Amino acid sequence: MIRWGINALNHGSSLAVFKNERLISLDVSHEDEIPNDIKLKALNYGGAPDRIHWYERPWIKKARQVYAGQYNTAMDMSNLPSNYTRKAGLGYAPITYTPHHASHAAAGYYTSPFNHCAVVVLDAIGEFECATIWNCHPGKMKKVWSRSYPHSLGLFYSAFTKLIGLEPIKQEHLLQQMSEQGDPDWYRNTVADYFTGTVNLNTNFHRGVLDWKYPLDNLQDQCHIAAAVQYVFEQQVQQVMTLAKTLTGADCLVYMGGCAMNSTVNKKFVEPMWRYIWSLPNPGDPSSSIGAVLYHTKDRVRDFTWDPVKHIEIKV
Repeated sequence: MIRWGINALNHGSSLAVFKNERLISLDVSHEDEIPNDIKLKALNYGGAPDRIHWYERPWIKKARQVYAGQYNTAMDMSNLPSNYTRKAGLGYAPITYTPHHASHAAAGYYTSPFNHCAVVVLDAIGEFECATIWNCHPGKMKKVWSRSYPHSLGLFYSAFTKLIGLEPIKQEHLLQQMSEQGDPDWYRNTVADYFTGTVNLNTNFHRGVLDWKYPLDNLQDQCHIAAAVQYVFEQQVQQVMTLAKTLTGADCLVYMGGCAMNSTVNKKFVEPMWRYIWSLPNPGDPSSSIGAVLYHTKDRVRDFTWDPVKHIEIKV
């Protein structure tokens, strides 16, 4: 049986090919739609897919878009996976939809060498969920904690990325770098006041930071803001990791989602907290095409060659 896991119509795309429940290939693109050359390459691995696994649930996502006031996007039916696959010439293949955070979590867990572990997923937004913790035992994944829109560390970080003049979703790594040149004490309390608990915000950052009243006149101002944002982000991640250890009793961590790319907080807080750690080279949406399949098949991926993981020290 040929299964295709697909992540598309978002910020980039990816396609994973499984043949007889074995991962054969994973190709990633910066384009929102999967390029033809990637689709043609996938067809060479045994032919057309018998089933497509989509990395999120489109109607739940549209419900969140309505809730968020994104009415034009929510009412646009051209971005439904069924219409997209039909346009791509794949309309014959049935589609299985996977919850967005479940795709993240399954991609990490079923590629890891761990039997019992905590899986932490932190990202901007998919459907409603923005942060989840999973307790994973042999072959089973159980969600034990979550935070939903608009309570999002990813949206928080991206909003401040935009505030200091960078491109959100793409240049968060530059905010991380700029934070090293700033003093967090300038704005630490101001930024911390946006939080009332662990990944619990009193502000919706989906459309940016709309109430900032402090100077943005020069690069040093921007660096001070970046330093405060990084500091508060680190405190929040540390709280989530502490909660994950408490809820699961595990000493193994699988860390997924776009927030996992923040290497500074990983080195300072995440790595020292866990005896064993696993992640994927890109723990964000590109690997969700793998998880969209594995969440349903529950097969372990043992013989696939991964690129080096740079954002966190793998300890297995």
